[in-house]
Amino acid sequence: MLTIVLVGGQINRVFTGGDQTFRDAFVSLEKLPVRHLLNKMLSAADMNWYAGIAHNGYEKIPFTAEAPHNWAFFPVFPLLWRALAQVTGEYPISGMVLSHLCFFLGLIFVHKTWLAFGYSRQVADRGLFYLAVFPTAYFFSLPMTESLFLFLTACCFFCAQRGRWWTAGVLGALASGTRVTGIFLLPALAVIYWKSYGGDWRLRETWRSAVWRKEFPGLLLVPVGLASFMAYLHRITGNPLAFKDILVAWNRSAGFFLVTLYSYLSDPWLIIAPWDFRIVNFAAAVLALGCGAWLMKQRQWALGLYTLICVMAALSSLVLQSQARYAMVLFPMYLVLAKAGDRPHVDETIRVISIALLCLMTGLLSAHFSLALS
Repeated sequence: MLTIVLVGGQINRVFTGGDQTFRDAFVSLEKLPVRHLLNKMLSAADMNWYAGIAHNGYEKIPFTAEAPHNWAFFPVFPLLWRALAQVTGEYPISGMVLSHLCFFLGLIFVHKTWLAFGYSRQVADRGLFYLAVFPTAYFFSLPMTESLFLFLTACCFFCAQRGRWWTAGVLGALASGTRVTGIFLLPALAVIYWKSYGGDWRLRETWRSAVWRKEFPGLLLVPVGLASFMAYLHRITGNPLAFKDILVAWNRSAGFFLVTLYSYLSDPWLIIAPWDFRIVNFAAAVLALGCGAWLMKQRQWALGLYTLICVMAALSSLVLQSQARYAMVLFPMYLVLAKAGDRPHVDETIRVISIALLCLMTGLLSAHFSLALS
C-alpha cells in the first residue's frame, strides 16, 4: 500500500492540447519526496486529527459543538504515536510503522484466537487472508486506530478464552481508550467468563463461584480506558461526554440503526457520494450484521454478541459514511466468511471481489479521492 501511495503521488497528468485532447501521465522516481507525500497524506481526513493530537494534544477550551474539535478521537493511538516519534525524531513514517506493527501482531492474535475457539487451522488461514484483502484493508497501513484496535481486541479475546482475565481486562481497557466500541468487549468477556464456570444461569452456586473468584475484578478493568478519557475531557472541556456530543459537528446523531440502512435502500442507485462510497459501506454493514447473527445461531455467543453490538452502535450514528472501516476491524466476521469459503466457488468469489475492490480503493486513495479516506 505504501508503494502505491508513493508512486501514485508522483503521477502528473499531461495534456497534449490541439483539436483532440489526450491525457497522459508522467512519473519520475528520481527524487522521490517521501516525507512530503506522507505529510500531505497525513493532512487528510481523520489522520489529520490523530497527527494533531500526537503533536499538540487535545484542545483545552470549554465545550462547544459549533465546529469540529479533536475531542471525538480517543487517546491511546496518538499517545503511542507520540512516544515512538520522540524516539525516531519524525512523525509520518513513525505513524505508519506503528500501524504496520500493530497489524502484524493483530493478524497473529486473530489466528491464535480462532484456534483457541476450536476452529481448524485451514479455516483460520482462510479467514486471515480475507481480512488482509478486505476492500478497505489499506486503512490498516495508515496512522489511524484500525490496526491497534484489531490487535487489542483479538488479543483480549484470546486471553479471555485462555482464562487470563486480568490480562484480558487490561487489554480491554486499552481498547476502550482507543475506540468507544472497545467498551463492548465487556459483555463479550462476561459471556466467556460465565461459560468457563458452567454457564447455568439457574444455579445460584454458579453465580457465587463466578462472582467471588479473584479473577472477576479483571473484567471490570475494561471500562477504565473510556472512563479515564471521560475524566480528562471533563477536566479540559467541562463535558465528560465531549467525545460523543461533538459528533453533531460532523452531522452525526443518534437513532435506530436500521434507519441508516433504510436511507441507502431508499436511493440505491446513488452508489457514491462525497466522502462516502455508499454501496461498499452498506454492503460491509449488512455483511457484519449477517455474520454476527450467524455466530449467534452457532452458539458462539461472545463473538456474535461483540460483532452485533459494535456494528449496530456504528449504524446508530445515522450516517452510512465509514461503515466499511468500522466493520472491517470486527475480526469474527471473517471467521464466518472463512467457513463459507469451504466451498471452492464461494472462496474464489470472495477473493476476486475483495482483491478487485481493494485495488480500486487503494488506487483512489493514492489519487486522494475523499471516498477512499472516509
